[in-house]
Amino acid sequence: MKTYSTIIFLCVSTLIFGQNDSLLVPEKVKKITAQLCDDIIRGRSNALDIPEWELTMRKMAGYTGSSKDFSIYFNNFLNKYNQNLICPCFEGGAEKYPVQHIYKRLLAADLEETYDEYFFEFENGDVDFNAYEIVNGKKETIVDWAERWISLGKGNPLDIKDIVSVLQDEFGAKRASELPD
Repeated sequence: MKTYSTIIFLCVSTLIFGQNDSLLVPEKVKKITAQLCDDIIRGRSNALDIPEWELTMRKMAGYTGSSKDFSIYFNNFLNKYNQNLICPCFEGGAEKYPVQHIYKRLLAADLEETYDEYFFEFENGDVDFNAYEIVNGKKETIVDWAERWISLGKGNPLDIKDIVSVLQDEFGAKRASELPD
């Protein structure tokens, strides 16, 4: 029975991780990321806890797996293209967001619930939250950004601190100064 379980697991894993994302060129990743970032803004406007990322990945990345297996596929995508998940500038009415990593955009858009409802579901697999951007000539991670964001009086400081605390304790998120060179 154990052998059958192992074989089934390997087949399912191969199907999930073997989706079309291995064929994505940088320009395609950029377009998908822009849509994922747009999903964040629409998710905020529609009071969604989790943006409609699965629909985007089906349309733009060719995901054909089940909804149940989507989180494994999506986390693999996030980890594979971690450094490339940069949201474009967004200006819509009173909402303005600079160019920033998708993990930062979630917090800037007050979608802390996405972390609670999606990323902190450990059975979905770990996501590497140590992506960084070069901001003002220095590396900046989500931990650095959160501290700066709070110091500017933006967002809900308690919620952001809670999210960042979990990212550090459970996912190993670091400040840029703690990353290897």
